Order: sequence, then structure tokens, then C-alpha cells
Amino acid sequence: MPRVHDVPLCRQLIAPAEWDLHGGWALGDRTEWSNRACGLASLRAILLAYGHAAPTVTELLKLAVKQDVLTPRGALHAGIASLASDLGVQSCAEPVPVEELLARLDDAPLIVSVTEQFPEDGRSGGHLVILRGYESGPDPTMYFRDPSAWGQENDQVSLSRLSHSYTGRAITFAPLNNGDS
Repeated sequence: MPRVHDVPLCRQLIAPAEWDLHGGWALGDRTEWSNRACGLASLRAILLAYGHAAPTVTELLKLAVKQDVLTPRGALHAGIASLASDLGVQSCAEPVPVEELLARLDDAPLIVSVTEQFPEDGRSGGHLVILRGYESGPDPTMYFRDPSAWGQENDQVSLSRLSHSYTGRAITFAPLNNGDS
């Protein structure tokens, strides 16, 4: 029986109406920021999964800019963890070896650093997705939420495929008690 946490899907592509409503225009180009918002969209989904008020991705982006969480490549893991804790969900940016992912997922979802679309060519990192559970087996099926366009239609990958693009870095969260679905 799979163990999967109930985590909603949030998109990293910021809608023009949301951008305008929340003053995103003051930050610059919406599309450019959307391309770097995978971590913030993942954080929004985590906040919702834990039943907390969840700012829009644009509002999270403004907080991230204010707190120096962003680099030219995206959000710092420690910065996302700090934002999560500030918004009511205790978290920590830490190394998590691939061998520990299943055990960690028993208690809570994880935000992990992978290569977009999980290529098996050895490239790792640069894109943040939520691992939300797994189904045991010889090569466990990993259930995820990916805020990219590709992730709107894909939500599971084998552990062996994930391991090829996983950096070993994660943002971990306090136990979530809604995960027996």
C-alpha cells in the first residue's frame, strides 16, 4: 500500500493577474521570475498541506527578495526553510542521502533538489520538487509534485531514475499527520 501525503499542486508560472494584483511588476519581468520560482511554488504547496495560510507565489517571491533568499539561479534551500518556519511549518535545509528518502517520507513530504524531468544522464540539481510519498517495491515508485509545466502531467518516477538527478540535498519538515491516503 502506498504511503502518500496529501500535497496540492502549485504552479511556478505566475499568472499575469496574480503578478499585477500583488505588485510583482516592481520586481521586473514576470516570466523571468516564474522560471526561478520552483522552490517558492513548492513552499506554497507545503504550507497548504500543513493547513497554513499560504501567500501567493508572487507574495512569497517578494518575501524571498526582501530576505535575500534568491540567487540568480533560484532560491537558497536554507532561505526556503527559514521562510517555511517563519510561516508556521518547522523546517530545515539538510543533506538527505537517497537511501534515507523513503524513511523520511513516512513522516512528512520533502522538497528535494533534482534536475527537471529527472534525466538519467548524471546531471543533478537546479530544480526543486516535492516528494510526497512512495510505493514500496524492488524499485520504489516515488510520488511527487513538480511546479513546472512538465510536472502538471507527471507525478511519479522510480527511485532509481530520481536518484540519477537528485543532489542529496533536501528541505525537511515537521511530521505531517494527514498522510494516509
